[in-house]
Amino acid sequence: MANKRVETGRGRKPGVVKSSTKGSASNRAFYLIIAVIAIGGIAALTYASTRSNAEANASPVDTTLPKVASQGYVLGSPTAPLEITEFGDFECPACGRFAVITEPDIRKNFIDSGKVRWRFIDYPLPMHRNTWQASRAAACADEQGKFWPFHDLLYENQDRWNSEATDNPDKLMKEYGRQLGLDAKQFDQCVDSKKYQAKIQAHLALAEQRKVQSTPTFIIGDQQVASALPYDEMAKYITAALAKAGPTAPSGDTGKAATVGGAAKKGQ
Repeated sequence: MANKRVETGRGRKPGVVKSSTKGSASNRAFYLIIAVIAIGGIAALTYASTRSNAEANASPVDTTLPKVASQGYVLGSPTAPLEITEFGDFECPACGRFAVITEPDIRKNFIDSGKVRWRFIDYPLPMHRNTWQASRAAACADEQGKFWPFHDLLYENQDRWNSEATDNPDKLMKEYGRQLGLDAKQFDQCVDSKKYQAKIQAHLALAEQRKVQSTPTFIIGDQQVASALPYDEMAKYITAALAKAGPTAPSGDTGKAATVGGAAKKGQ
């Protein structure tokens, strides 16, 4: 009979207390399982939200926009015997150093003299958070005939508007537009509406078609040079390409790629 009471939980003998202890343990286990499930659910939701935000930041391409044709921006004589194409990222530090230190001498000695026509195609890399805003703003400046001055201002002030310096680069883009004397209302509306998003996406597609792996990358004659070379080395490539080009610029595919300075690394 005593055993029966323990199993059914009747009375106040030691067996009854033992049965109550089992119930408490079972309750604690049940609530512990519920808590673990709840914490796991919250963690899963947090991860999904974080991953969604990260993916949105890493891939700013708008796939709903119709594709447009664009070949970048050109500086120099249309009759120059050689065209050089640069794939550059406005937020790339190596591109900034090249634009500020090396490019002025290239413009003076090769572009201004009519020997070289320079084509710039912006290639926004995914690790640079503010580069798309810069590219769109530069396209808006181009709308008013000021791409190249805006290009220069972006690189000269890269440390002010890059993703390490600000979360609101458009404010500085508009400041540069006013500095260049652009129509402020037209420029601001262009920036705010992301008017040239599709154009920048076209430039991105051109870089991917060329299998560009780093910025800056230059196409000089039949060479694809993935390195921000100093002036003297760039001048050697340009002079050699001019010698091959003769009186007219080469047309069609620029030939096999050649990486200079070792393996290319994105963002350098």
